[in-house]
Amino acid sequence: MKYYFAISSFPPLSLGTRPALSYEEVRTMLSMNLIEWDMEKVKLMQRLVDIRNIRALWLGQPLDPRGNFGEKDLEEALLVRDPFPAFVGDFLDRYESVEERLRYFSSLYVSLYAESSEELNGFLKEYFQLEREVRLCLAALRAKDMDHDLAYELQFEDPTDPFVAFLLAQKESGDVIVPQEYEDLKTAFMENSSDPKKLYRAILAFRIAKIEDLEALKTFSMDQILGYLARLAIVEDWASLDDDQGHTALEQVCR
Repeated sequence: MKYYFAISSFPPLSLGTRPALSYEEVRTMLSMNLIEWDMEKVKLMQRLVDIRNIRALWLGQPLDPRGNFGEKDLEEALLVRDPFPAFVGDFLDRYESVEERLRYFSSLYVSLYAESSEELNGFLKEYFQLEREVRLCLAALRAKDMDHDLAYELQFEDPTDPFVAFLLAQKESGDVIVPQEYEDLKTAFMENSSDPKKLYRAILAFRIAKIEDLEALKTFSMDQILGYLARLAIVEDWASLDDDQGHTALEQVCR
């Protein structure tokens, strides 16, 4: 029942239209109506933003406010290694200079997705799997488009993982074949690869459609709330993107 009233208050979302409530407004509303256990799931989903924000911090770029930390809190969390999971501390110990940490940053995503696969369930598990597979497909497509070594691009991935092995098996071929559920993503890439802004928006449209599919059987549940937040972030990204941001945004998705 508690989820019914929360979800019923969410305004509809549409790509290309600025949302009536911001992510922060919805997050604040949820914090006043949900129990701490439910809000912990929101924080877990936002861990993906936190990882992205670590890179932004080291690059001196603005942080995405939809993470769990502001800039000062993020700096402190990295200093004391808490409350980040252990793999972040391991990464900081392994690479001591900012230059090294940026060069090997993609390994942090690999660790994040590996942990989420083992520890999460329901929508969160499916959402992180989706984000991982989208990133892998885009990495393969971009490597082929730019004539880069796919094995190098995926150097931190487990080569025995079926999804990774499927992509690596094509590294010498003239084309990249993606799993059937990502054919639309490949089409979007092929049709828009010369225009970063159009490609980024096509990727956002693909992701939001997939998230809607994940939500379909989770009516009036915490999983549906998480799905709404994920879609809301995408709608905000679309609405705020200008002509100069397309290339930067695309780098974040593919990296």
